[in-house]
Amino acid sequence: MEMEKSYYVVTYKPAYLELVRGLVARAGSPDSDEPAFERVVVAITQGGFGQDIVDDERQVKERFIEHLFYSSDIDLPRSPEAFDHYFGLEPVDEFVDLDEEM
Repeated sequence: MEMEKSYYVVTYKPAYLELVRGLVARAGSPDSDEPAFERVVVAITQGGFGQDIVDDERQVKERFIEHLFYSSDIDLPRSPEAFDHYFGLEPVDEFVDLDEEM
């Protein structure tokens, strides 16, 4: 069975940018290290034989926060509530891979 990917846009809310600014200030880094990101597209594989049906959005929220921990050492609770405080999530209606052969 072919595994299907789901795509989402994660939007950084002002609360997350404030958190990052606070961490940068506490570390004594110069103000020029302002976070420059606002949105990111994430993909997650769903489905497959023998896998339980899961809430796609909940899984994306928890795994995205886990990704932040491993990529930037920012340790947030891995919960949908923490995600919703710092980020927004929108499903992508259609994903077009322009490099895919037709």
